[in-house]
Amino acid sequence: MTSEIVLSADAAQPLDHRESLGLHLTSDGNGLSETEIASLVQDIERDGYAVLTQYISQADLDALLRFVRDAVAAAGNRYVALSGPEPVAETVLGKMTESPTLKQLCARIYESATSRPAPDQPYYQILRCLTGDFGRKHSMNFHFDSYVLTLLLPIEVPAGNDSGELIVLPNVRSVRRWYAANLIDKVLLDNPMTQRILRAMAKLHPERFVRIPMVPANLYFFWGYRSIHTNAPCDADKIRATALFHYGDPHHDSKLKKWLRRSH
Repeated sequence: MTSEIVLSADAAQPLDHRESLGLHLTSDGNGLSETEIASLVQDIERDGYAVLTQYISQADLDALLRFVRDAVAAAGNRYVALSGPEPVAETVLGKMTESPTLKQLCARIYESATSRPAPDQPYYQILRCLTGDFGRKHSMNFHFDSYVLTLLLPIEVPAGNDSGELIVLPNVRSVRRWYAANLIDKVLLDNPMTQRILRAMAKLHPERFVRIPMVPANLYFFWGYRSIHTNAPCDADKIRATALFHYGDPHHDSKLKKWLRRSH
């Protein structure tokens, strides 16, 4: 069993400006064709991410903005994280959770990425609202996701230099066959020395990373499991709100994973 993370300049291509796919799949619309799905996957492989523009309507976005600001205010203008579908069930995020069209799209992308049948699993979803000094502490923490595919819907993005953009070092590892190899990867990444190296790389060699200036209402896709990623800091007096949908845990049936969860 081997575990290798490749940190090379070839892993990411600098993207100062990126045109969208030109594909449109609304939250209650029809699915994409096989050709369009293949184009989306190709973009993720080549550029580190893909985007469907204007995935939700302006009315739904406005409602989400009100929801986010109310949640942040209720928390004393501090960092808020709402996990699972229940807290957002009455918003468009609930509609996305229940959308068979979106789930089918995720399944097809997963199958293209792994050459495995798509799992019958719910999303792991979270609404993150970064604000204040505590919110800044949740920035520049590089990590791998536990799920193959990550969907990100920006809701509120601060203007200015500290806009909380998504920073990605894409596709630096394969989907591990064994959960133990995945654990080794995460241990190698989640330690102070590696984090310092990556933060220094992001500052001194930004061309090695894909930096995604997010647009609210667009839906972004990337290989969260395969890609090292984080968000840049945002101004403490502003809100950066994103909804995340994680799909496809390749180690869902791992006996080691289940044992570790029980032992904690």
